[in-house]
Parts: sequence; structure tokens; C-alpha cells
Amino acid sequence: MKFTIFVLIALTIVTVFITGFWDYLNELIFPNSKWGLYDRDFFENLLVELHGGIIDLLIVSVLLFWFDSRRTKKELITKLKSEISSLKYYYGPDASFKFYAKLRYLLSLGVPNVSVPDGNMMGIKIESLSLTKSNLIAVNFSESTLIKVKFQKCNLEASQFKGSKLKHCEFHNVNLNRSKFIKAQLKGMNFETCKLENVTFRECSLESAIFKGVDCTGVSFEGSNLRSANFKGVNCTGVSFKGANLRSANFKGASNITKEIILEASNYERITLPDGLNL
Repeated sequence: MKFTIFVLIALTIVTVFITGFWDYLNELIFPNSKWGLYDRDFFENLLVELHGGIIDLLIVSVLLFWFDSRRTKKELITKLKSEISSLKYYYGPDASFKFYAKLRYLLSLGVPNVSVPDGNMMGIKIESLSLTKSNLIAVNFSESTLIKVKFQKCNLEASQFKGSKLKHCEFHNVNLNRSKFIKAQLKGMNFETCKLENVTFRECSLESAIFKGVDCTGVSFEGSNLRSANFKGVNCTGVSFKGANLRSANFKGASNITKEIILEASNYERITLPDGLNL
């Protein structure tokens, strides 16, 4: 297809060149040149017909090239999805790099969302990645650094963030139920629109994190730094703050929070409690 278009472009250039310099060629050649039916009138008519034919061929070639490109792109997307799915069974030392590279390539092709459950993205640097309405159940981000990564309406249930570092990341309407954040750095993170039931935040850096209005049923913050964290309007059913730093944390309007839950923390100085709850 590319060769055909190249030949067509070359023919177009030659035809336009001859037409543009027709007066010069007419004076130089045709006044004294004639061979059978090949005279000046014949070539004038031929040039007119060539212009019409070239226009038709250009339109057809562009359409064929567009359809061929779409077909090639669809085949490539299908191939990449199959390769990514197969990588869940690959345990080589470069497994996470292969997975991440193919995922980025897939997204660069304009795929709006992906389905990569049980994916392996351990121990790598993930930067400027945006995922929307994607199936990321049980994806492993352990020991990875995520910079400017955006998850929107994604399913990250049972995902792993052990030892991960998140910087300038965004979670919007994300399902994080049963996920594990162990020794992760999540300073200033906003979980305001996320599902966090039975999530484990153990020994994490969650300073100034926002959990406003979230259902934190069964969440464990054991040993985490929650200094200045915002828990306004949070459902604290079954929450554990054992050994956590709750200095200056705000629990205004929080429900199902008890004195016993707060007293498990290692530090609760200057804490803001719901109305009617005293330590």
C-alpha cells in the first residue's frame, strides 16, 4: 500500500509539472512533432484525463490506507492484550518491566481502558500513567514508585502496595477494598471518593491524608503515621488505630468511633473528636 501511494504521488508530481510548463513544452516540441495520432491535441486530452484519474485514485488510496491502518491497529491491540494476559504466568526477573512496557504501549494506541487482573508491576518506576474504568484487581505494585499516576473509576480490589511510594497520585472513585498498603508512603493522599473496606494501612506514612466521608469499615491503620489526617464523616466500624500517630487528626462528624479505638493509638494529642465523645 505504501509503495502504491508513493508511485501515485510521483505520477501526480510529474503530471502537475508537465501541465504547469505546458506552454514551454508546446512551443519546444509539439509544433513540429507528430506521430500518427500522437499530436498536441492528443497529449492535451491525455493530461486532462490524467488529472481526473489521479484525483479518483488518490481518494481510493487514502480510504484503503485508512481501512488498512485501522485493521493493523486492531490486530496489534488484540496481540498486546493476549501478550499481557500471558505474562501473568511469566516469573522471570524482567517480568514487571515487560508487563509495564506492553501496558504503556497498549494505552498509547488509544485503548480507553484495560483489563489486567493479577498483573505484576513490582519494583519499577511508574510515571505519568492514566487509567480509567480499568480492571486492576490484585495487581501488585509492591516496592514500586508511582509518580503522577491517575486512577479513575478503576477496580483495584485486593491490590498490593507493600513498600510503595506514591507521589502526586490521584484516586477518583476507585475500589480499593481488601487492598494492602504496608510500609507505603502516602503522604497527603486523597481517598475521599474511594471504597476502602477492609484495607490494611500498616506502618504507612499517611500524614495529612484525606478520608473524608469514606466508609472505613474494617480498615487497619496499625502503626501508621496519621498526623493531621482528615476523617470527617468517616464510618469507623471495626477500625484499628493500634500504635498509630493520630496527632491533630480530625474526626468531626465521624460515626462508630469509640474511646477505646482512639486510646489504642500511640499519640492522639490535639485530636478533634465527634460531638459527645471525650477521652
